[in-house]
Amino acid sequence: MNPVLWILILLAAVLLWFIISFIFVPLGRLVLKKWDNVMGILNDEEEKEDKHE
Repeated sequence: MNPVLWILILLAAVLLWFIISFIFVPLGRLVLKKWDNVMGILNDEEEKEDKHE
């Protein structure tokens, strides 16, 4: 196949990689914050149940 085509495909793949990483890094941070909040709430509820027993 044409070497220029392979270079263009490689450049497109690298560009797509960077675009996706810029989208998923903030999304991952948001998901981790929500996960920490939920786990904190669940742990607080467990501690309250343990104190009442």
